[in-house]
Amino acid sequence: MVQILDETVNDVNFAWDNKLQNKIEKFSVILSGVAISELLENRTNLQENSKNFINLRKEIQEFRKILIDGCGFFVIQNSCFTDFSENEKKSIFSIISEILGTLYVQNINNEKFVVITDEGKSMKTGGRYHQTKEGGSFHTDSPQWINTPDYIALLCVRPAKTGGTSKFLSAYSIHNKFLQENKTLLEQLYNKFHFDKRGEFKENESPTVFEPIFEYKNRTLTLRYLRDYIDQGQQRQNQPLSKIQNESLDYFDKITKDAEITVDYDLKSGDMVFFNNHRVLHGRNSFEDHDDANLKRYLIRTWIKDNNLTN
Repeated sequence: MVQILDETVNDVNFAWDNKLQNKIEKFSVILSGVAISELLENRTNLQENSKNFINLRKEIQEFRKILIDGCGFFVIQNSCFTDFSENEKKSIFSIISEILGTLYVQNINNEKFVVITDEGKSMKTGGRYHQTKEGGSFHTDSPQWINTPDYIALLCVRPAKTGGTSKFLSAYSIHNKFLQENKTLLEQLYNKFHFDKRGEFKENESPTVFEPIFEYKNRTLTLRYLRDYIDQGQQRQNQPLSKIQNESLDYFDKITKDAEITVDYDLKSGDMVFFNNHRVLHGRNSFEDHDDANLKRYLIRTWIKDNNLTN
């Protein structure tokens, strides 16, 4: 029997709306002078084990509480890194990611650090979202994996010329909307759907993962979602979505367009953002880049497994 969360969640740390934008202290953080000094004093050894940075480790573990019990995401302000070069910022980003857990390999190329930039591709022709300049697709990362990453981290090296605003949305807020407006459609999302692996599967392995969108276990709601992957996964398995399944997914997409429950944030060069991939959907506006390739929007992403979480 599938367990369903059948009551609205009123805890504003979990079910938040766009008013969170006016409470920036809930998600915007800075490193202490002690932690920054520690990094400066060891700037020639930033490639070494993160355990060497005791004060930084302690502060990041405090910020981790925001991912677990707070709003589910935090931004380390770029002002913390004004004295560091671009390469040093990348190393610091790696250290912080590794403090939070083990880095996942993200693709068949065995990359743990993936560049997010417009490569002239489109989702409609098989491109991955991070290779396009498209916007509007609220999703969790790697929903086509059985074990999805616990946290997603992004280092903004360069923002776009215009657009590309980051958007965050609580899974609990979406779930509350369904409960209030159409519980029948919500129940469909606790059933399993095929998520297309986008060609990244081994010989004799299924080209899709068959998992529910919402799950409720141990009093915790989790979510996996990327609409294109579901549509293409169902097609790949020759199992067209039923009418009510389509209605449920369309209603989900309609809710994600509600600006009243969405937090917008413009990442600046040097900002680092971390979010809980099980309960925070993310997306962005479409964007336009500079003509100069050296000025194009450029982010670096890590996927993190929190070894202290029990699944």
